[in-house]
This record gives sequence, structure tokens and C-alpha cells, in this order.
Amino acid sequence: MIEKEFLKLLKQKESIHLEFKSRIENPHKAARILAAFSNTSGGKLVVGVDDDKTIKGCSELEEMTKIIQAANELVVPPIDIQYSSYTHEGKRKVLIVNVQESSQKPHEAIDEKQNSIVFVRANDQTTPVTKEMTQILDKYDDTVDKELLAQPNVKALIIYLKRNMKVTAKEYAKLVNISPYRATKLLEGLTYGGILLMLSKQKPTQFVLKKW
Repeated sequence: MIEKEFLKLLKQKESIHLEFKSRIENPHKAARILAAFSNTSGGKLVVGVDDDKTIKGCSELEEMTKIIQAANELVVPPIDIQYSSYTHEGKRKVLIVNVQESSQKPHEAIDEKQNSIVFVRANDQTTPVTKEMTQILDKYDDTVDKELLAQPNVKALIIYLKRNMKVTAKEYAKLVNISPYRATKLLEGLTYGGILLMLSKQKPTQFVLKKW
């Protein structure tokens, strides 16, 4: 990776597609992030950079050993990753790990207690999801219905989520002036359509954008 590309990446905020880590604590932590990117819309894991964008640098061999172990042994089914490295000011090594959205969702991450958990990216967070969302991931239709997206209620929702990150059925009902029941059904339909993610572990249930 050339300097210009890295500095452009550094200007971005953490998001559904981007995570900064000064170092990887252990392979299990890496597995959560990699699985979440695979289950959502893909993304980049940047190692050697703090959350505040301080470039700390890292050991390429040590960090990639943990990441490769995570991708091959602790994400089920395993995933393919690509990575590049950048040396800042000739002395601090930074790794950029690229993860594509998977066609084999859902991917589970094995934690330190050997539990298998499904994670997704919800805005800038790696978040566990319930069995219900896991089943939805397995049935996603990646073909976005353009007519559906053109509906005023849906357009209003997407604009709202780009500004506010998350929404509940009650908030959405108020936003577009429909009943909470209808709002819930529409949000669930958009989730099955691969447009939203449903975070059922949050109470009340929250919905976030899967893409965009």
C-alpha cells in the first residue's frame, strides 16, 4: 500500500466497513471482527493504529499469525482474507486486512470458552446476534429490490439511519406516521431483504443499515 492510499484510509472514521486496532489481543478477538465483516458487507481491519488514529505500528509476523489462525481455525466456516502492509516513516509497520462479504453466511466465531457465536458489524461495532438473525443471514437475498427502495417510507428510513445509526419500530412508526405493528413488519421485511440488520439482543429491538 502506498502512502497516499494509507493516509486516505486514516482520514476515515471507524464504520461498518472499517476497524482500527493498535494490536490484536488474541486470535479469538480477531475472529470476531473477521466473522462480522464476512457476515455483513465486508471491510478492512487496520492493525497498528489506535482508535484516535495514532500510528503505533506492530509486528507483522506476530499479528498476521494471530489473524491467519483466526480466519482458518476460529471462524466457521473458514474465510479467505487478503492483506497488505505499509511502513510509516520507514519504521512503524501497519497491516491492512481485507475481508469480503461472504456467500456462505453465517460465519461463527469461536470464543475463548469454545462457544460459537455469530457476529455482525452494526455501524462501527462488532455485535453478537440472536439465533433469529443468524437464520435470516442464512436466507439473505442480496438482490436489492429497487422498487422497494424507491418507496417514500423506505427512503425516509434510509436517510434517517444514515444520520442516526439505528432505529426502533416505535421510532420508525413515528417518523413516517404508521402504526407500530406496520413499522415492525416493514423493518422485518427489509431485514430479510438484506437491507437492514436486526439487533434483537438490544431492548427494544434495534435496526441498522447493512450497507451504504
